[in-house]
Amino acid sequence: MHVSIQLLINNAGMLAASHRLTEEGYDQMMGTNYIGAFSLTKLLLPLLKNSPVGSRIVNVTSFTHRNLFNVQIDKETVAGKYLPRSKHYPFSHIYEFSKLCLLMFSYELHRQFHWPDESCTVSVIAADPGAVETNIMRELPSCVSRMAFIALNLLGLLQSPEEGASSVIDAALAPPEISGVYFFGGKGRTLNSSALSRNIRLAEKLWRSSEDLFLESKLISDRTYTSRIMEE
Repeated sequence: MHVSIQLLINNAGMLAASHRLTEEGYDQMMGTNYIGAFSLTKLLLPLLKNSPVGSRIVNVTSFTHRNLFNVQIDKETVAGKYLPRSKHYPFSHIYEFSKLCLLMFSYELHRQFHWPDESCTVSVIAADPGAVETNIMRELPSCVSRMAFIALNLLGLLQSPEEGASSVIDAALAPPEISGVYFFGGKGRTLNSSALSRNIRLAEKLWRSSEDLFLESKLISDRTYTSRIMEE
């Protein structure tokens, strides 16, 4: 058997209303929405590259990344370890930042695969479903989520989960030569994401910070595994 992977869709996401930490000490929303996707992709890259046919990575992001116009990128911000200036957890900002990171990661991975060598058979696409009626806002007060859905519905922007999945399906089934693009809202539509998300210098800083966190997590995991083996 040819051990390989043809398609990886990084779709895990959450909107947390309070500050919680992962086992590694990362903000849980950053860990779920971005660091987890980066780490899983890194671990599976050998199998994606080993595919006898073109393979693809699809990262599910959000139009909310457009709300950010200036960000600081380093290990602390990517891990969500910095303390917010207010006593309230800035959940909307962190959600938007996590989705911006996922976009920049998509573009940087595409550049690494396809420049200057165009022969790489792994393509990378970002997919944005748009506004979808799901339970992602379940941690927020019910009145807030209801008002948000009512407003989006009146504007004609709210989609069912089935409709929302179409952009991800478009990205997954696009021709193999398509890479480094941003699918939005289904019907095969592609858009330009924000200028900030396409900032190459910031994307390189994000990559270095993410790699450092990945290596730190791997060391923690290895130590934990070794400790358990010794205890047994």
